[in-house]
Amino acid sequence: MAIKLEPEQIQQLKDQLAEANRNSHFVIISAVSKKEHSGVNMVTDWHNFLNMKENNGENFDFHVIRDILPITTNLVYWAVAQQNLHTITTQGDQDDQAVNDLEFYTNKVMEENKVRA
Repeated sequence: MAIKLEPEQIQQLKDQLAEANRNSHFVIISAVSKKEHSGVNMVTDWHNFLNMKENNGENFDFHVIRDILPITTNLVYWAVAQQNLHTITTQGDQDDQAVNDLEFYTNKVMEENKVRA
């Protein structure tokens, strides 16, 4: 994967995620299309989950699969991948590596939380 972090960076980011976790804890959710009956599991925070449920509840059923995720190295990498992809798409660019990184680290978080991706 393209994301390289030093141990000091990982610890610093874990501390930042722990602080963010106090405001809006991390969860794994499922979103299932009411029309197509297909779904996806994703990592997000509680406030974003509530926002998705409120704004897209007519099209999707949202459920929490795992509540209050532990702050792990995989979650750190997921957060970095998420931010990288957000930055790239905000700039109007496309980057397959950023998408692949997010998918890879999302799957790692799912695995360690015993959720099938």
